[in-house]
Amino acid sequence: MSGDDYSYLYQARLFAAGKLYAQDPLYDSASALHDCVETNCVNDFHGRRFSQYPPGWPAILAIGAALGVPWAIDPFLGTLLVFLMVWYVERKMGNRWVMVTWLLVTLCFFFAYYAASTRSHIATALFVFAAFLSYEAAEQRASGAPSLLFTAGAFLGYSSMIRYIDWVPLGLWIGFSLLRRKNLAGLALFVVGFTLLASGNLLYDALLCGNPFQLPTTVNNSPSGTANRLMVSWTGLKVTGVRLIGVAWSFPPVILLVLFYRRYRPSPKVKMYLALFLMNVGVYYFYAASSGGPGPRYLLAYFPFLVLAVVDLCRWIEEEGNPNARFLWWIGIVCLLVGKLVFATAEGYRIYRRCDLVRTVEQTGPGEKIVLLKTGAYQTRASDLTRNPPDLATAPILYFSWCTQNQRDVLLQRFPGRKIFVYEYPSHLHPYLPLHD
Repeated sequence: MSGDDYSYLYQARLFAAGKLYAQDPLYDSASALHDCVETNCVNDFHGRRFSQYPPGWPAILAIGAALGVPWAIDPFLGTLLVFLMVWYVERKMGNRWVMVTWLLVTLCFFFAYYAASTRSHIATALFVFAAFLSYEAAEQRASGAPSLLFTAGAFLGYSSMIRYIDWVPLGLWIGFSLLRRKNLAGLALFVVGFTLLASGNLLYDALLCGNPFQLPTTVNNSPSGTANRLMVSWTGLKVTGVRLIGVAWSFPPVILLVLFYRRYRPSPKVKMYLALFLMNVGVYYFYAASSGGPGPRYLLAYFPFLVLAVVDLCRWIEEEGNPNARFLWWIGIVCLLVGKLVFATAEGYRIYRRCDLVRTVEQTGPGEKIVLLKTGAYQTRASDLTRNPPDLATAPILYFSWCTQNQRDVLLQRFPGRKIFVYEYPSHLHPYLPLHD
């Protein structure tokens, strides 16, 4: 539903077609017609158009694009992540707490929302958690299981190809743990595994932009505001606070960790879960572009660790047998349920309104057409909805922003024989009259 979804899917379709970018003179930012086709979350560089994001998630999504089911990839990965969490809880805490894990994840609609999208957050969480499981398995073996340490590094390395910085908390934790125990051979294998996969970013950037150290987000050397930059600022404190409020709102049982912090004595393992999540919060302090929503999506990569900590808190409450603590636990579950319903209602409303453009255009029937966007649709700008497939010539519907009369005249000549409409929100679509600006 967002420019992010479109950007990932756009690049996935390119990968599925064996291409790194789409080419068209319209995609040259120096073109007189570029204003008509400019859209959010993709970059145009000397006539080439490509996603502004790393290649790791589009490469996975390309499997679904090639099979015609890109919508199925995130739900599959989300399901796999939940089963890994449940499996881990059963091994570490006992079968009794499996249902608690199911309950917490199932009632957290924030998690389900992103598992139903085409965004990268669930995939990152899966690779980070897989790296954690590999490291845990290596820790349990006397030999240190070098292959598992290499695998942990490789999982984290690929996570950096999905989202650039989400690997940092677990990478630092594993690195310092191995260094503290003077397991230099294991540390070397971990670093090698990470480097081999993470260097895919450099290769991709070199093929795409001609420079391994030039990110797709900065090819035009004009980053907008604080977007796409890490920085130290007072804004980071405010944005981090908003994200933490988002965590409490999306996952209310986490508040119990604060309420019982004096009485609850978490084990070193649980302290590690909380430390990893808080380290993730700290890393994103340096990315103050936005709070990220709906829900605290920037913190989703380490959300499984927060769930594990809350499951252990439930175990402690049950063992304590304190009626007041149990009452507060069920209050937390009720709040989680209410939050789920509010989240689903609010986002359902938002999605329905944003689909106004699609519903309105569908009423025009079959045939090739062009839609000129005078406005966006419900809180989206027109520049966010000029979303076209990589191959413009074969697209049944093309979307362009409303430009000047001269720009429109030249642009429409490139695509003759199509019906032309003008869209304005809400649900206003009428045939284009060239003489009326």
